[in-house]
Amino acid sequence: MEREEHVTTVLAELPAGEPEQVLQDVTHWLMLLAGEDKLKNRPAKLFRIDQAAQNAERKLRQQYIEASRLHKSIEERLWNTVFEFLEATINAHFRCILDFRAEKRRRGDAELAAMAVRAIRRLDLQTHWLQLRYQPLPASLWEKVYALIKIAEEEEVLRTPVVLNPANGAETTFVQEMLKLLMMSISEPQRLTKKQIALARHLANSLAEHFVWEDIPGSSVVFHIDFSTKTGPTRLTQTSERHFMARCFGPGGAVHKLVTGLKQVEQGSVPSMLALSDPSAYRRADLLEVLAHLSQRWSSARPVTEHQHFDKRLSERKPFFLHICVIHGFNALHAKLSQALAQDATPAPKQELSIAFDEQLDAHLTGFITERTREQKQRLDATNWSAQDQGGEVCESWVVRDMSETGFGVSITTTPGDWVAPDAIIGVHYGIAEYQIGIIRRVASESVENNDVGIQILSRQPQAVTLRPVDSQLSVWETAADTQTYYHTPAILLPPEPPLHDDECLLLAPNSYQLHKIYVLSTDSGKRTVRLLDRMATYTGVDQVIFADIAHKGTSKP
Repeated sequence: MEREEHVTTVLAELPAGEPEQVLQDVTHWLMLLAGEDKLKNRPAKLFRIDQAAQNAERKLRQQYIEASRLHKSIEERLWNTVFEFLEATINAHFRCILDFRAEKRRRGDAELAAMAVRAIRRLDLQTHWLQLRYQPLPASLWEKVYALIKIAEEEEVLRTPVVLNPANGAETTFVQEMLKLLMMSISEPQRLTKKQIALARHLANSLAEHFVWEDIPGSSVVFHIDFSTKTGPTRLTQTSERHFMARCFGPGGAVHKLVTGLKQVEQGSVPSMLALSDPSAYRRADLLEVLAHLSQRWSSARPVTEHQHFDKRLSERKPFFLHICVIHGFNALHAKLSQALAQDATPAPKQELSIAFDEQLDAHLTGFITERTREQKQRLDATNWSAQDQGGEVCESWVVRDMSETGFGVSITTTPGDWVAPDAIIGVHYGIAEYQIGIIRRVASESVENNDVGIQILSRQPQAVTLRPVDSQLSVWETAADTQTYYHTPAILLPPEPPLHDDECLLLAPNSYQLHKIYVLSTDSGKRTVRLLDRMATYTGVDQVIFADIAHKGTSKP
């Protein structure tokens, strides 16, 4: 990338209309730009390449914010594409700043100030991207933020005016851009929806001119940071340590603006000071919630739960935002749970050979394949869920809005004929936890676009198991010609888990079992002889059945 002509060629070859591919290509060139030594005009080339990707990044960010449910593979690819781009452009900006410092430019240099402002804005965007996925901000991010603040102080560019967009001539400073990042990080965005997080960031940007930055605590500061640590900012208290590595900041007059705006929205108007380009794009409920949330988090009065209003519903479900992976259907759930046991479990009987023999026997005795053999083969095919079907195609990414001891609440979009409906069985996975089994209990329309979905957790420790009838329970047909064909029926074992449920039970596909029949229950810890007693509940494509262990004696009649 030595010549400007090379950069022009690179930019001209970026695929139009494909934002993901644009960011992937730009990320590659940014990594090369940051890695090359003694590169001429590195800042100018960085500016051109970085700017070429801004529109694509905005499109993907908007897509990510507006999508309430994405297939997991798509969500992962989209998020990682943007994050890797941001990481690459941050590293490239840091490389340019180090080059400037190596040249030993004069203090307060305007070009260095502009580069520092662009770098902190990219860090702010990366912080926002992590917050949209409800991830904690890592120590590595704070290390970069604090390193950049120290550089800006040493180079005396904290308050140097910078015009990033000559078209509108709007000025900004490093301190102002830095405070946007710090104020959003202190705002607990994990308590907001993705759209509300984007709205809160917009409000922080609009009110940034009111924020204050001080070396020592004062009446207008509420929070502080400590360069000696790699942790985020915290609220100032009586015990907060004062030393030369600490800095203080606060909302200044922004809280007053938020409270005034809150009153105006309650009265039915949209305050112009919030600088909303399209007020109709925001729901009134979101505006009220975000304004109230920010005014409380930024206030000098420490937020306490006693000041919040909780009705009976809120006391049961507490606001809590996190990403969950959701799969649906009994076969998909059994296959996912089986993966955890795949390495340690003993090989299952080779039913393919048995079924093939059954097909030959059916053809010999009746001249056609019986329905029973067909059903058994379908169950086997469902159990042998191929690896390609276990990918992101069947897994959707949802965002939980609130949770209780026994379930979740989410808000998603649905379409006519969607599988999301009451009594649909789902698997829920998040963090490092194993898959949990849940049931969709309610789907309430919040608006034309959104539906509130209530999920009840049936088990947090489900286990994939199989059932087969014991020898004495096989019919004459099943034992014909000494075939001894054992029908291994897939099932999911739900152990007792108060308050979810008190009794041990099984989830089974309808018509795959017989009540009051004796089965051998094969688990990862061994085999049990059980009798299926009764059907507790029936869901979409799944029956919940209670059973009891029995002392089975060989082939004697029960």
